[in-house]
Amino acid sequence: MSQPPTIQSTLAQDKNVTYIDTIQAYDQWADVYDTDGNFLQALDTIEMMSLLPNFWTQVKDRAEKTGRPDCKLVDLGCGTGRNTLQLLDIVSQDTQKEKIHIIGVDASNGMLDVARQRINDFQSPTTSIEVKLAPFDLLAAQSPINTQARELLQNADGIISTLVLEHIPLDIYFSTAASILRPGAYFLVTNMHADMGRLSQAGFVDSVTGKKVRPSRSYAHDAGDILVEAARAGFEVLSLPSTVNTSTGSEIEGVLERKVTQDMVEMLGPRSKKYVGVTVWLGVCFRKV
Repeated sequence: MSQPPTIQSTLAQDKNVTYIDTIQAYDQWADVYDTDGNFLQALDTIEMMSLLPNFWTQVKDRAEKTGRPDCKLVDLGCGTGRNTLQLLDIVSQDTQKEKIHIIGVDASNGMLDVARQRINDFQSPTTSIEVKLAPFDLLAAQSPINTQARELLQNADGIISTLVLEHIPLDIYFSTAASILRPGAYFLVTNMHADMGRLSQAGFVDSVTGKKVRPSRSYAHDAGDILVEAARAGFEVLSLPSTVNTSTGSEIEGVLERKVTQDMVEMLGPRSKKYVGVTVWLGVCFRKV
């Protein structure tokens, strides 16, 4: 499948913006990623409060029906462990499995360092959950690091992947997920909406130079293209619970879309104000056929 042009190539050039290698950008961003007022991340965290419990219920129910005593969950592109921790908290409060494996992977070692500290600080009420973090680069399929990580990831019962797809070509993203998951397993995906991607992309302000830094590789993937490539890789779309802003729901069946409204600005932060009226986020849950 042909890939859309990068967001960088479609936006008006700004001399105050520096584009650097994507992994390097996230390494630099790691220390302030959770505190720099990223409103899209704030919105994603809110949405995941309902999406993650639903995801876990589906994964757990399927594991029980197939009679497996253990369960493997993957956070693909876990970043600072924001949703890895949410998933760990949900699972730790509701598990009767003998063993749960949660594996967070990311291409940025800087992000993984932050995630590792967060996971270490978490006090789980159960010892049946094993959490591992490892480097994994979706764009370097044959690298030695990926070979080691794949041994951890194989035969997963579920994958979550939040605000990651923006940086990955669709065919690579979905074929990798399909190669990791068991048949019948679940894949929860959230991403920056293409409408936002036509206006901006992920980035942060360098505290030393004062310049905006952006990753060199980002794509404004349309929801329709996402579904087509997912189907090509062997995924079907499942319904998701819609509990927030139902009036801004997508016309595409199975896809949740969120538009910034004026009454959301205080909750999401001042950086969201310029996006009032813009659809900025989408979420989809797939099942591997």
